[in-house]
Formats: sequence, structure tokens, C-alpha cells
Amino acid sequence: MAIVFYLVNQRPYSLKSDRYHDSPVPIDLSDFPWPWVILISLSVLACALLLYFYKRKSGPNEQIKETEPKIDPFAQAMEQFDKLSSLTPQPKAKPFIFKLSEILRLYVERQFKLPAMEKTGEEFIHEVSIHPLLRQKFEIPLKKFVQRGDLIKYSAENFNAQELKSLLDSAREFVSDAQKDWEEKRRIDEKKESSGEKVKKGSL
Repeated sequence: MAIVFYLVNQRPYSLKSDRYHDSPVPIDLSDFPWPWVILISLSVLACALLLYFYKRKSGPNEQIKETEPKIDPFAQAMEQFDKLSSLTPQPKAKPFIFKLSEILRLYVERQFKLPAMEKTGEEFIHEVSIHPLLRQKFEIPLKKFVQRGDLIKYSAENFNAQELKSLLDSAREFVSDAQKDWEEKRRIDEKKESSGEKVKKGSL
């Protein structure tokens, strides 16, 4: 009983006793590279924002480019010639020649990367005369076409359907012949490029 009385009257153990309280170890952060940490964090944030806005901006454009059909200048010109020749009733001389000239010039501009649509007849022929491919065979035929077309556009004279058909046939013939020359030049250039690559690989 004496032992029980002794245990009951003992003071409870206190964790708040100063003898058992450890003092915290001070941490010196003065040497920590705070400026570099902040700079790296800001750089990462800036890169993330730039990437986000780039994807947001370029994504729709790339999708539009993928869905846009590739234009074939030759096929489009031939299709437009057929539509113009099959119109019923046939347009009058001036609207007819304006449309015919537009088809021909649009083909030249797209296929040969030559400014044609916004040029006068004289300026257009000048561009043709300095073009390395067109000037060889087509300067004179195109000059005659432009001169005859300008006469129809700006003259009060009446022109019959046969003459308009003759101009359409000459435009169609030009586009066909020019396309053959363009394709031949492309084949030659591709062959030269391929041969150059083979020589380069062989020399290595």
C-alpha cells in the first residue's frame, strides 16, 4: 500500500521542462543564390507563356494551310477557258476579252511568279521580255495577243464571234506550250539537283 500511495502522489512528467527543451539551430540563408533562383524561375515562366501563345496563334493557321487545296495554275486556266467558251449566250467582245486576258495573266503570274495582273499591256510584255523562260518563245505571240486584245477593249469597232474564238484558241495554245516548257525545265532542274546530291555524297 505504501508503494501505491507513493506512485499516486508523484508529479506528472512534463514535456515543457526546460531540461528537455532543445533550442532550434539557426539557419543562415544569406549565402543562398536567391537572384539566380528568381531569374531561372522567371525565364521558365516566360518560355512557358511564349510557347502557349505560339501554339495558340500558329495552330489554327497550320490547320487552315493543311485544309486549303493546292492550286494548279494550268488546270485552273484550262477549266476557265472551257467555261468561257461554253457560255451561252456568248459575252460581248469587251467583257469577253477582259476575262480572257485575266485568265491568261493569272496563269502567268502563278506559274512563273511574274507580276501580271496589275500591269498594263506594255508593262506585262516588258516583264515577259526579261523572263528567262518566257522571252525565248513567247514574247512575240504574247505581244500580238495583248495588242489585239487592247484593240478590242478600247475600240468602238465591232468584232465577230470568230475573231474572239481565234483569240481564245491562241491563249489556250500559249498556256499549253508554256506549261510544257515549264514542266521540262522543272525536270531538268530536279535532275541537276539530284545529280549534285549524288556527287556531294560520293565526295564524302
